[in-house]
Amino acid sequence: MTFKSRLTTAIATGAVLVSALAPIASADNTVNVTGNGALSNNAVSVSTNTTSVVNQTNNANISNNVNSNASTGGNTSNFNTGGSSTIQTGNATTNVSINNAANLNAATVSNCGCSSDPVNVSVGGNGAYSSNGVSANNTSTAFLNQNNNANYNNNVTSNATTGKNDSSFNTGGGSVVVTGNASTNTSVTNAANANVANVGGNDGSSDPSDIDVSGNGAFSTSGVALNQDSAVVVNQANDASIRNNVNANASSGDNSAKFNTGGFVGIESGNATDNVGVTNDANFNVANLDCGCALMGTDISVGTNGAESNNAVSAANNSSEYPSQVNDQALFNGIKGGAATGSNDLGYSTGSVSNDPVVVSGDGTSTTDVNNVGNGNVYNNGNDVTLPGGLTLGTTFNLNGVLSILNGLI
Repeated sequence: MTFKSRLTTAIATGAVLVSALAPIASADNTVNVTGNGALSNNAVSVSTNTTSVVNQTNNANISNNVNSNASTGGNTSNFNTGGSSTIQTGNATTNVSINNAANLNAATVSNCGCSSDPVNVSVGGNGAYSSNGVSANNTSTAFLNQNNNANYNNNVTSNATTGKNDSSFNTGGGSVVVTGNASTNTSVTNAANANVANVGGNDGSSDPSDIDVSGNGAFSTSGVALNQDSAVVVNQANDASIRNNVNANASSGDNSAKFNTGGFVGIESGNATDNVGVTNDANFNVANLDCGCALMGTDISVGTNGAESNNAVSAANNSSEYPSQVNDQALFNGIKGGAATGSNDLGYSTGSVSNDPVVVSGDGTSTTDVNNVGNGNVYNNGNDVTLPGGLTLGTTFNLNGVLSILNGLI
């Protein structure tokens, strides 16, 4: 008797984003304050802001409750008179397989939204005693947020029984119990929570910005402040709670042949095998930031201004990356495995002096294999990392095939 149970859960709570954010170019990044007369006051303020925001969030709650039983035992042949009494059971096998895979975020942002145009500021040819001011801000920010939350609860009870047979109180002839093999095979595989972020991939650079303050009249005051900022903020967070409760038992024993009279009395139990495998892979972050928002500097020229003129230039170019990778994992594996061929009882029987009672028990084998792999972060090195258990973590990370499933959905 064979009982098979297979549960495969591939929750499509993953998000795959392949996006090419084209640079948001300003219509004109040129500021000219020129040719204004004496005693004039001129002020220009220019602000260019580019913001890209990507949010990916998954929540998975999976609960599997499996009760699998296969039995060919529990047979009785009692109180018989004349002839042989025989019980022979077949094999009993239970196979339980649970596969859970959920929560994958994969984002490819080919450009960080950087402006590809330089900023050119010219303050020149203004008259004496003129006052000229230019403030220019060029800001580019890309936000990528990836969050996963997974709660798995797997409860498995698996029993295979060929024993618990009774051949007793028989008179005349032999009393024999022969049981088949009993085996349980339980496999639980949990894969949860992976974030893969590829940001950038091109140089995104621009020509140098240019500031020119020249040719202004005597006693003029000229000031230019240029601020260019580029920032990439990547937040990756995973929270996994996985609880596995497995109770697996295989038994061919606990047979009884008692109080028999006349003939051969024997019990032979088959093999009992229990195999339990639990694999948990959870919480992986991969971030490859190749964001080419590097600004190519600023060319500054201050010259040929009139006597007693005051000229000031302030220029700042900042490019920053802020990666954050956080994992939180709670694993509980409660496993009880058993394989029994014994507890057979042959007693109080009377037979021929040439036929001694015989009990032969089979092999009992219980094998449990638990593998836990989790909480891996890879940042910006371009190389794959092989974790314990052979799991490869890199920018092409595939969470137990979920990526291919999700690709078929979009």
